[in-house]
Amino acid sequence: MVIKAVKGVKDILPKDIGKWRRVEDSAREVFGRYDYREIVLPIFEKSEVFVKSVGETTDIVQKEMYSFLDKGGDALTLRPEGTASCVRAYIEHSMYHPKGTVTPLFYIGPMFRRERPQAGRFRQFHQIGAELFGTDDPAADAEVMHLLMTFLKTVGARKPKLLLNSLGDDKCRPAFRQSLVDFLANRKESLCPLCKERYETNPLRVLDCKSETCAETVRSAPTIDSFWCDDCADHFQKVRKALYGLNIEYEINHRMVRGLDYYSRTVFEVTASGLGAKDAVAAGGRYDALVKKSGGPDVPAIGWAVGMERLIESIGDSAGEKTNDTAPDICIVHLGERAHGEAFRVAGLLREQGRKVLCPYRQTSMKKQMGRADKSGAKLAVIIGEEEFNKKTMLVKNLSTSTQKEHPIGDIRKIAAEPPA
Repeated sequence: MVIKAVKGVKDILPKDIGKWRRVEDSAREVFGRYDYREIVLPIFEKSEVFVKSVGETTDIVQKEMYSFLDKGGDALTLRPEGTASCVRAYIEHSMYHPKGTVTPLFYIGPMFRRERPQAGRFRQFHQIGAELFGTDDPAADAEVMHLLMTFLKTVGARKPKLLLNSLGDDKCRPAFRQSLVDFLANRKESLCPLCKERYETNPLRVLDCKSETCAETVRSAPTIDSFWCDDCADHFQKVRKALYGLNIEYEINHRMVRGLDYYSRTVFEVTASGLGAKDAVAAGGRYDALVKKSGGPDVPAIGWAVGMERLIESIGDSAGEKTNDTAPDICIVHLGERAHGEAFRVAGLLREQGRKVLCPYRQTSMKKQMGRADKSGAKLAVIIGEEEFNKKTMLVKNLSTSTQKEHPIGDIRKIAAEPPA
């Protein structure tokens, strides 16, 4: 019986890896422009890291986390998102010292949630995330979104659109929450089964439901902008002004919320074409209270995450256009038993010099080997037959110009350093 991959996870095959590598390389290059530093986080954490930060009433904690007890009895969870882990590391390693330090971090890696697999969504998926600790400046909010949009445009996401809102803070959000609860009280029967649960535990999430009946129900619901305190309204206006200064187009959506409890004030989402009805490719926001809530100092922060699978789906085939990881620099063509061994010796020496070399194990005709060399995308073919073996030489052919020249075997390092034009 053939054992297949677990439902909701997938293999990334060699034919697709060029797209993934291009996205990751572009992320690191763009992050470098903004002076963000990479952090590699553990794949699993103590469960309380996520329960305390993400929120006990969220869908992630209640239904989606992969949690288990290890042999020591510790409750552990495969990370469902990166921010909580990043906050834990930020506190544990005292990255907030000296006081007033601004710490920009980014991470790339797999996340795990047991949700229903669908197009672009998996139970093991990958995220690229950015977190900025140490400032509540509205200009930082705009810069973080500028970083995101720059990255998405660099990798070729199709028609990225930024959606913007503010969730207020602990001073003004409770009044909005109560107003929403009162509005939904006589409309519960029109909600989907999941939102009937959310009404009791996390009513703001009803606004985020993609069900047509729920969307219709909340169409006339109160919106958060009517409840902002003066500080939150002022912060949002300054964020908008900073976005204008950076020439970033956006659309305000006062019904947009995030699925995690730690967000406050600025929240945002980016959609892209090519993803169907659920077209979000990235999301984020400000979480000024999370570091303190997690046991650290009172440090404001903001961040975002991009789903790599959905991003690559949006990019489509163009994601790999600039990357050909399979193309060798040099193809070895060899004929004859003695030339076979010499070919692998030459290939090894070229590889030691940093060249990517294709050397076939099985000997076929010269015509077939040269055909394979042409199709491989290699720049050069090194040809070794019985005659060349006897003369201790090799033929080096430029596959673009079809010119070739005989070289002594001793010229290998020279060829590796400077292939003939």
